[in-house]
Amino acid sequence: MDSRQLWAWLRRFSARTWKRLLAWLPAVLDFFKSYSNRLREMAEIAGAETGVLAISLIVNRQLHTLERTLWLVVVLSSIYAAIMLSGLQYERYLNSPTVISVDRDYRGWNGSLPAVTLCYYDHIDSFKANEYIQDAWNVSIIDEDYFYFMDFMYAVVNSTASNYAELAKFAEDERFDQIDLYELIQQVDRPFEQVISSFDANFKVHVQMVMTERGSCYAINSPMSSVLSGKPIVYEDMEQPLSCQYGKQQCYIRMDLYESTGVLDVHSPYEVSATEANIVALHKSDEITASFKVLETVASKNLHQLSVAQRKCVFNNEETSNLEIYSKSLCLARCRAVMALEMCNCVPFFYQFVEGPGCNPAGFECLLDFKWPIWALHICKCPSTCTEIEYTMQTVKKSSWGVKNNDEVASSETATSSFRWDLIPPKVRLRRDVVYSFEDLIVSFGGALAFFVGVSVLGLVEMGHVLLHNMILDISILIRWIYAQARRHRASHRAVAEASKEQRLSLADTAELPPFDYVN
Repeated sequence: MDSRQLWAWLRRFSARTWKRLLAWLPAVLDFFKSYSNRLREMAEIAGAETGVLAISLIVNRQLHTLERTLWLVVVLSSIYAAIMLSGLQYERYLNSPTVISVDRDYRGWNGSLPAVTLCYYDHIDSFKANEYIQDAWNVSIIDEDYFYFMDFMYAVVNSTASNYAELAKFAEDERFDQIDLYELIQQVDRPFEQVISSFDANFKVHVQMVMTERGSCYAINSPMSSVLSGKPIVYEDMEQPLSCQYGKQQCYIRMDLYESTGVLDVHSPYEVSATEANIVALHKSDEITASFKVLETVASKNLHQLSVAQRKCVFNNEETSNLEIYSKSLCLARCRAVMALEMCNCVPFFYQFVEGPGCNPAGFECLLDFKWPIWALHICKCPSTCTEIEYTMQTVKKSSWGVKNNDEVASSETATSSFRWDLIPPKVRLRRDVVYSFEDLIVSFGGALAFFVGVSVLGLVEMGHVLLHNMILDISILIRWIYAQARRHRASHRAVAEASKEQRLSLADTAELPPFDYVN
């Protein structure tokens, strides 16, 4: 097909198409005219059903065009204002539906006593260390390398998350690469005994040995510290801390130590030792009595209905940040451990609850090069818990027994240190509560619609019913009209085809007639 034939075919096709469109144009115009009248009728019915007079006035042709336009602008402005106000209320529900208020009804309050994490100064057993060196490296006390291995063990036992430079010095020695440092600490650590007493003689204060960022320590009245072991724990099955009724009981716990002393960290029983706020050094012959102020934050039951993003806090029994039992200090500790794993492909032995290969001395040298965890302290961010207990040291009374005269010399082996911590009854506490609930959001939606548009939920349902009912009727009418037009088009096309067929047959019959003989 050359260009002339193609151009002729396109002209014939466009001519046929325009003829068909012109044939359909009157029917389409009639359809839109009837449908516009139908829409006007639907608007009048909807305005009458819902009681919104403005809708009926907009479609009333008896009014002037300017008046109808004015009512249209008023209705559209009201709808826009209602939508904007509802959007603001919904944004408030998503971002700030809670409030922290001050509760002063202190009579009858019950509170938990602070937890204490005790880390001893010298907690390596020399006899166990000798056995471990003999079994692991076949080195006895008479060998030259004995004190080298003993220095290594002291460096491991005394390492903390903020001070592990001594351990990193052994990074070049391949004999320590396959040593499990946590298992080493467990085998050479010297157990200690504490005598715990409290105001409640019937309550047994929970004491457990845990691995913290300060090394191997003892957690007292700290149920959250059981998570540090890495064993699966159910929050409901955790030990409960010692509690008392403020104002009616003298709330205290006393701890007596024998043969050794250490550093005490006082913190919430629902957190783990991670801060330097309430550090107390306990030496031999010291008798310390510390009083703590408590600021407690409680949460209402309605707070559970909100998401974590809405309330901006997490409950202890919620699984967040890959922790089945949550606390902010645990979350921060896990963040530091994960960063160590990403930097040096190992997890320091302080974090037994985090999965990953343990760090050997070479791993600690890598962490030291990255200045871990200094910069991690500024990067790790975790949400607060919805219920918090913050203790502040108010008064400290310290007395030392000292050394008596020769007749009454107190042996250093029998020297006793004691630490007693008690609570000052609070008269103020904070309460997290829901100030803007989902019910309030629904009420605000209804108020905005009623104020700006003048409809209620029932009116909206009636309007939707009217529109949907008439729309279904119009769609059915449209389908029948299209079907009738299609049948009419097919019938006309069939008639034209039959006429052309008859014309071709008549021409064929004429062509088959015998030729005429002309007679001169």
